[in-house]
Amino acid sequence: MSVRPNGLSLIICDSVIEDARTRNKSLISMFNGILAQQVPARHDKMCAFIALGGGRGQVPITLRLCHDEDYETDLLRLDGAVDFPPGDPHAVVGLVFEIRGFVFRKFGNYTFEVLHENVPVLARRFAVNTLEGPA
Repeated sequence: MSVRPNGLSLIICDSVIEDARTRNKSLISMFNGILAQQVPARHDKMCAFIALGGGRGQVPITLRLCHDEDYETDLLRLDGAVDFPPGDPHAVVGLVFEIRGFVFRKFGNYTFEVLHENVPVLARRFAVNTLEGPA
């Protein structure tokens, strides 16, 4: 049985580098949106770094993305799981989702959400705005 975790952070960035010895993570080039001359706009690669605390056992996690105008429709839905170490109620665990080649079809506001058993535990706003002038 798993216990619902507490959402601590949800950060969108270009890449996440993990030190092989310490398991510490470096988040490279964090951002909250993109600029595009037109839509659809393809974003080659982005990562969602999620930090969770307070969970117990293996905890299923889902990352979803929606356009705010149509909140109920999933544009992206990725499933994963985190393992909280036994006997450590203060453990903080991290999970990285890598998203490649995602196409944003509209300008506007989007929301990334982290779900546990379809209940939101974290949310992050994300904007796709117009880039004026030549690229």
